[in-house]
Amino acid sequence: MAIIEEINDLLPQTQCKLCGYQNCMGYAQGIVDDDAALDLCPPGGEPTRVSLAAKMGITLSSERVLLPVPKRFFALIDEGSCIGCTKCLAECPTDAIIGAKARVHTTVEKWCTGCGLCVPVCPVDCIEIKDKSDVAKNSLSSKTARQRYERHLQRLEKKYENTFEQTYVTFDRSSKEEMRSIIKAAVARKNTKEESVYEPGT
Repeated sequence: MAIIEEINDLLPQTQCKLCGYQNCMGYAQGIVDDDAALDLCPPGGEPTRVSLAAKMGITLSSERVLLPVPKRFFALIDEGSCIGCTKCLAECPTDAIIGAKARVHTTVEKWCTGCGLCVPVCPVDCIEIKDKSDVAKNSLSSKTARQRYERHLQRLEKKYENTFEQTYVTFDRSSKEEMRSIIKAAVARKNTKEESVYEPGT
């Protein structure tokens, strides 16, 4: 239905599941088909609730408790503790985490929506949710986040179709050079940390 698509367009596209639905589209469908409450989206906060009410023709009570101002978060990986298990790669809805099996992983802050889905799947608890920096706070629009999520789903589908595929590629061909530079920087950071821990002669 067109109305479901319009409702989905109003959501922040973090795909965080905090609303109780599988993704933002699921919540949009729940609002239209199941009369789901309009205050279930923490990343959207009060502005999203107001927009949803206007789209659905619902009058909000002037005495309602206002939702908190939405914040922007990202997942920070402790690269020194990362074991390269790749569990977080498939979980990240916008493919903001890059890395390879048994290799250090790192987060591209500007692509991360701070959904937190990577945190519970990490076996060594090396991922922490932090406030986004000012330079990256508005770097990923909801439209772009949705596009990245749709491509993420396509990559997952392709992976599971081919049972012999051993890797999960989290970037498009056009961004390979950027990915190489990010991975190189992450490896350099890890090597620097390891060198600082080791003190010859001790």
